[in-house]
Amino acid sequence: MHLPRLSGLLAFAAFVACALGAATSRDLELEDRATGTKYVFAHFIVGIVASYAQSDWTNDMKLAQAIGIDGFALNIGKDSYNAQQLGYAYAAAQALNFKVFLSFDFGYWGSGDTATIASYINTYGVLPAQFIYNNEVFVSTFVGDGFNWATVAAQSKPLFACPNYQAASLAGSSGVSCLFSWDAWASTNNQPIDQNKTTAGDVNYINTLGGKPYMMPVSPWFFTHYGPSSYNKNWIFYADYQWNSRWEQVLQLAPQFVEIVTWNDFSESHYIGPLHPSDTSVYAGGSAGAVQWVTGFPHDAWRDIAAPYIAAYKAGATSPTVTTEELVYYYRPNPKSAGCSDSVTQPTGYQYDGDSIFVIAMAKSASTVVISSGSASTSISIPAGITTVSAPMGTGVQSFALTRSGATVLSGTSPLQVTSSCSVYNFNAYVGSVTGGGGGGGTPSGTVAVTFSVYAITTYGEVRARILHDGTVVL
Repeated sequence: MHLPRLSGLLAFAAFVACALGAATSRDLELEDRATGTKYVFAHFIVGIVASYAQSDWTNDMKLAQAIGIDGFALNIGKDSYNAQQLGYAYAAAQALNFKVFLSFDFGYWGSGDTATIASYINTYGVLPAQFIYNNEVFVSTFVGDGFNWATVAAQSKPLFACPNYQAASLAGSSGVSCLFSWDAWASTNNQPIDQNKTTAGDVNYINTLGGKPYMMPVSPWFFTHYGPSSYNKNWIFYADYQWNSRWEQVLQLAPQFVEIVTWNDFSESHYIGPLHPSDTSVYAGGSAGAVQWVTGFPHDAWRDIAAPYIAAYKAGATSPTVTTEELVYYYRPNPKSAGCSDSVTQPTGYQYDGDSIFVIAMAKSASTVVISSGSASTSISIPAGITTVSAPMGTGVQSFALTRSGATVLSGTSPLQVTSSCSVYNFNAYVGSVTGGGGGGGTPSGTVAVTFSVYAITTYGEVRARILHDGTVVL
């Protein structure tokens, strides 16, 4: 059971879970954190781009800049091509006035690497594209709890360390200026649960930091499907309504930094960067790996949703402003009960996903979203703003429209049909959009239109209704 997020009317929906508990305005110090320049970064996996040319970095950075991203967190292990690719990244960023910083992946680095890590910081921290904060070289990590950053700082340029630690690890840390959380999806003990992501974990970080900056994670999805003979990672975290709801949480909490997880981690399906169909080497595991669930599954349109939220976040606003109307749709290619001819089983947590077609609507005024899925059509009234809605999934063609006062404003049909036939349990999302000038779509003849009224939170924390996966409204 999950309540879709209705921006504007449901501005506090993502905040309800923790608002009823310990979190207060004093705890969160929202006024203090709402001041000063805010930054948005995207996590970039350098380890999968051994074949990148500098032009590839330039292309990705231009796309990121277009939606307001300030820089890339360059996740690095100990690959032999680090020097070449970091050279390309820093050069491309300099030419674009984009920023980058090193994010050491502690799946590879460890306590014995202090001197080498310091040398990386000394080499790249002086380059013009390096992100500098508080007159110090900004650096981050993936995990690495307990690593002694003070020892690194004694051998490096002045350092602003913002590692990805558990909040509880801060007390025993040395040389840490900030914390970054990777906890961007609802989970319990790192296992999928049937729940939307709340801000409870973020509030815990903020309170633990006691005034030090917090880098908040935002992610649209998480699905990975490696079997026991490979990386043995096979799960999906519930994220059906997450993308714009998580951005709403960012606007409520106003952290100093935001990091999008991720730009290009194709193996875990939480990418918002472009696909590289001519270079399957970027998909971890090759033909037996992520290429199976990523090829033909773009996520680019999710960037269109991020753009107005990033602008609002940097402006200190509490809601985004819609300047261009658009429908961004996303859905899985198969019903979750489909029997695929796959040697790897269905992912852990698959049962929590709804068999639904989702639309994030960006509308300048009150409108109706029409989702035609297979043989049925669903009409949903929405307010002005950014709104996530859904309709029951049907096999066949998927079409979408935005109507207002009896006229069609936008309409279009997705290239990907939903089918019950499959060779891979693919729980990745296919993401597309309908923009001005898109033809086709509409309501197929011979279908039955079903209209749902969606109630909203009318006072802080008071939920008047919720919507089940099948569209049922529960008062």
